Amino acid sequence: MIDNIKNHATMQAILADSFGGVMYNVANQGKYDTSDLLEQWGKLTPSEKEGAGGIIKGAINFIQGRY
Repeated sequence: MIDNIKNHATMQAILADSFGGVMYNVANQGKYDTSDLLEQWGKLTPSEKEGAGGIIKGAINFIQGRY
């Protein structure tokens, strides 16, 4: 299930923007539709979330407003 999140088109766009240094600006302009991505994240067990890796967890925290 974590592979679905890592390979999700929205996650890929967020990560591409973050490496370009523009994630903060575009996220605040509503560029990303994160509803499906967050729904999938919500279905993961705590151990799956913990094992997702720092980059993925950081992106999820960011889009949830925990940055």
